[in-house]
Amino acid sequence: MKMHPFRLWLTLMLGFGLAAAAMAQPPTTSGGSGQALLNLENTVALHGYDPVAYFADNEAVRGNKRILERLGGATYYFASRGSRYEFLRDAPRYQPQFGGYCAASLAMGRLEDINPHLFVIYDGKLYLFNNPQAEAIFMRDPRRVVYEARQHYFKIASDRRSTY
Repeated sequence: MKMHPFRLWLTLMLGFGLAAAAMAQPPTTSGGSGQALLNLENTVALHGYDPVAYFADNEAVRGNKRILERLGGATYYFASRGSRYEFLRDAPRYQPQFGGYCAASLAMGRLEDINPHLFVIYDGKLYLFNNPQAEAIFMRDPRRVVYEARQHYFKIASDRRSTY
């Protein structure tokens, strides 16, 4: 059976459109979306702590200023070259959520700095907090906190872009 050229073209376009929609991912809050608010100190993220160590060692490990990588406006320090290479393999996995701001504070609509030693790996992502109470709020209902923080994060980012 021969297909009319227009039908063939339409079928192909629909197929490509569906494939593209399936591959599209929601915006990230880890700094790679181009919509990021980043908690930086002179371009340094995480107060100079190694983002990979949170996952590999389950602790905050100070990075070495000579082992660094710049990504999305942020500079990350690493405790070892191996940690840097691991970061380069899958940077979005290791970047902190909400640009490195306190997740619980963002759920309340506030941008607040973090204590790099207060963190949780939840659903494969790094969330940081400014005090033990904020961490406890997150742990009571992490799904709700993440949802509310994400809403505020993109609203604040949008508001800031529109004022510039």
